[in-house]
Amino acid sequence: MTSKDIATRVTTGVQALAVPGQREGWQAQHRGSLLTDAQTYDALADALQADLKTRRVDGDLPWGLSAASRARKRVKPLREAARAMRKAAKSINATVAAYEETTPDMVLKRREDKALKKAMRKQQIGAVAHNSTQQTLQRLAPGGGDGEQAGAPRLLGDFFGPNNQQRGA
Repeated sequence: MTSKDIATRVTTGVQALAVPGQREGWQAQHRGSLLTDAQTYDALADALQADLKTRRVDGDLPWGLSAASRARKRVKPLREAARAMRKAAKSINATVAAYEETTPDMVLKRREDKALKKAMRKQQIGAVAHNSTQQTLQRLAPGGGDGEQAGAPRLLGDFFGPNNQQRGA
């Protein structure tokens, strides 16, 4: 395969992703070819493994254990290639989904939602902080019924006087 072939395939793929009607066709075509390759590799591995199991070598363990082990080792690269093809097929789906998520209207909607959540969170934090401050001020400087003025400065001793005997926890 030459670099021109690769460039043509990449350009065709990008163009297919850009057009919604062609996107599904491109996805199905590439997934199908990758899954077909994976099935082919698995079938080839099965055939090779079956053939290698029947080949005995002098000094093998009885009942064909050595031949079976040797056969599994020899077909392992084909099994890995088939697994890689299935993983690539899944990646095709992920690529199409990621491409669809980057359309301008989706990105704009996501940004607006994020800004709205941030504004709501700031508003909630501001309200909680305001309420907390008000409660603290009321506790520290209440306008008591014994003639005290609201907001009048108080000393620490005022909180631990004869009427407010408070000890540790």
